[in-house]
Amino acid sequence: MHFWPIKALLLTAQLLSVACIQEGIEIKGGSTPPLPIPQRQATSPKPRTPAATGPNDSSVAKVSDTLAEWYSIRSNYALVLNDVRSFYAPVRYNGCVAFISAALRRVGVEIPIATEQEESPSLVTRPFANYLEQKLNWVRIGEASQLRAGDIVFTHDNPSYPGYPAHTYMFQGWSRKNLGIALVIDNQDFTHERNIYDNETAFNFSPYAFALRSP
Repeated sequence: MHFWPIKALLLTAQLLSVACIQEGIEIKGGSTPPLPIPQRQATSPKPRTPAATGPNDSSVAKVSDTLAEWYSIRSNYALVLNDVRSFYAPVRYNGCVAFISAALRRVGVEIPIATEQEESPSLVTRPFANYLEQKLNWVRIGEASQLRAGDIVFTHDNPSYPGYPAHTYMFQGWSRKNLGIALVIDNQDFTHERNIYDNETAFNFSPYAFALRSP
């Protein structure tokens, strides 16, 4: 279990208005009971070899590939859930960035929680996307048809908060690609279906805007 700086807890109240806008209405089934904490040693990700370069490279060396493999195990999702509880009190509500940033830390990517800035890249969509793209040189994927497992998707901005994607999640694969139905993992649940294009269905509340993939 990780222990995060107390400063992150103090920022939580300020961040609720901009972190993962709309997430409250997307949560399925209300509150979630506590899950047991599996042994982390049994679920450590495999060591990575040198990373590939192009956004369409098929190498298994990428952080994105490691994330896809590791986060697709239910017991590892339980680890992430408990990590989020340790630094973000609302947990699932507005917790999309908290979940994916915690998963990235579990596979060796250091995403800071408390920073000198007001908005944490572990809690708010815009600084999270900026951190991946500008600090870690992740590659932007514009076309949803090019998505691969492990890509981190960002949806359209909420009109009330220009510049802040309404939601972020890990793309796991296609369920029915011809209909735009993907399998995703986020703060709402472990693997579940989401229509990444149509915001009028039960699967989606904000459509795809872009994705980021590790270099």
